[in-house]
Amino acid sequence: MKEDRHFVTALARGLDVLRCFSAERMELGTTDIARLIGLSQSTVWRLCYTLQKAGYLVPGNDPERLRVSPGVLALGCVCLSQRGVTEVALPHMAEIANRFHSSLSIAARDGLQMIIMGRETAPTVLKLNFHVGSALRIERSAVGCAYMAAIGEEERERLMEEIARAYPSDWEENRRYIQESVRMYREHGYVLNLRWYHPDVNALGVPVVSPNGKRVVAINCGGASSVISRDKLEGPIAQVMKDLASKLSTMMMF
Repeated sequence: MKEDRHFVTALARGLDVLRCFSAERMELGTTDIARLIGLSQSTVWRLCYTLQKAGYLVPGNDPERLRVSPGVLALGCVCLSQRGVTEVALPHMAEIANRFHSSLSIAARDGLQMIIMGRETAPTVLKLNFHVGSALRIERSAVGCAYMAAIGEEERERLMEEIARAYPSDWEENRRYIQESVRMYREHGYVLNLRWYHPDVNALGVPVVSPNGKRVVAINCGGASSVISRDKLEGPIAQVMKDLASKLSTMMMF
């Protein structure tokens, strides 16, 4: 690949360090971070030192480990304050969740993950450990494959190459699921995830595409497979989800 003289590698690596932290990995040592992002421990140590000096990382409960600081939360709040499409979506998502005894999420891509921006769950459904800020693997989730199905061919090919490198042992089954999702979206306007992400959960995903086609997020609806059958997903749920995506697309001008 031709070198991009405008690309600041050190900045990108620093952001990669911050992305290592999640609700499941709240505290990490430099060895953990080096393993996750594939850099030497000395390089990671310098990045973490800089991020501490800048106020984005602080010592954890174990002083040999680190955690993100409120400075990172402040950046997230800026994003959340501008999430107009999510705020419009939430009341509709709550109504659908309660009507079909299901859970709904709206998510945006971050690297090889989809980050949940908003979530509504009916009180009667199987509770999964998902919440605002949770990350879902893009190639295994309904919301992720709905996103992948709606982006351009070249962008999807590049993304699939990244997924193949990141998860080589799973690539053949992941590739088949992605290709089937693209086919299903082209034919029906949605993708299905039948007990693929979770053995007890069925889900349907629909992309939300801006009118100019330059911005894509996705929404999904799912629940226990004993309650949310394929027939229900492909029938009334598919229709209300596509209607919601169409309504939200007008908000995607930014």
